[in-house]
Amino acid sequence: MNTEDILYYLEGKGLLSPADSFTIVKGEEIPFLSLTMPHLLVIIHPNQEEGALFARRALAIYENESPVLLLARGNILRLTLEEFSHYEAKGDFLLLFDSRKAEKRSPVPFSLSDLKDTMHTLLAPGGCPWDRKQDHRSLCTYLIQETAEVIDAIDHDDMDNLKEELGDLLFQVVFHATLAEKEGYFTMQDVEDGVNRKMIRRHPFVFDKDKSDSSVSTPEGWEKRKRIEKNRKYLLSGVPKCLPSLLLACIIQKKVGSSGLQDLLNSGEQARYERNGFPLSSCLKSDRVAEKEKKAGALLFDFVRILREEGIDPELALHRYSLNFMEKFHGFEVDLEKKGQRITDIEPEKALQLWKEYVSTH
Repeated sequence: MNTEDILYYLEGKGLLSPADSFTIVKGEEIPFLSLTMPHLLVIIHPNQEEGALFARRALAIYENESPVLLLARGNILRLTLEEFSHYEAKGDFLLLFDSRKAEKRSPVPFSLSDLKDTMHTLLAPGGCPWDRKQDHRSLCTYLIQETAEVIDAIDHDDMDNLKEELGDLLFQVVFHATLAEKEGYFTMQDVEDGVNRKMIRRHPFVFDKDKSDSSVSTPEGWEKRKRIEKNRKYLLSGVPKCLPSLLLACIIQKKVGSSGLQDLLNSGEQARYERNGFPLSSCLKSDRVAEKEKKAGALLFDFVRILREEGIDPELALHRYSLNFMEKFHGFEVDLEKKGQRITDIEPEKALQLWKEYVSTH
């Protein structure tokens, strides 16, 4: 059955109206599917293994009695999730699930006490000699590696591996916190309490609706609140200079752009290319996000090749330019400060004018 036939079939059974929202997928898509979509989900002909995976995932989110419908050979079979988890399919069927009619399970409580006990044992006399030699600095490489492995699992949509890699990353966090506790700086509980309080402060529009300013929910509001909390005098204060160059450039642009100062980011090189008949933005024309991303990746990939052929290290070149921009931008803010001004208090048009004047003389 194609999508049109399925819709006609469901409407004929009174299970769907033309005004209803829905998602139709094949059974093979179950491993990558969100089960919390607020509308009807229709799964076409899942096999036994795919159906079992759906039941296992759904039962981790919803109560046993949550309803599912099976449509096969013109018949409608109404089951609970628990019943479907034991159901042995015979022939092709459509599986219908509506999360709005399912009752969510209460969040599963968890504790880090066992992991913390294990960590203390490893670091205690008679524990692991290698672990006992480590300090915060020596562990940095492993923290980076575990983070990269988490990202790799996400890129591969590998949930089993993601669970394992998140555990490895969590172990690194507990390792650092335990070392800090042994040195008398802070505990793992301090880490948890601190980030919890921070998230509540950063989301007043969620936790304190009566007093909150709705503008805080915007990226600009987030950045402003963050600067106030951290008592950061300058816009780019706190940006780690050791970040990979592309990420560093993105963060710089995001922070500057969040204050309405996007025009300050224009180096002038794009205009030069466009005057020579090479409009960069036109290379990314597409209505589909995935296609634009693919084109952007290809453009970057080719540009890396061109730079390498010219004997230029792309990572180093972008990193140096980003650091140079940060230094120049900091000098600009200091210069404004001497004149009794702050960049966040100046209109973007005026800031751009002052920026051009500063750059031309420095």
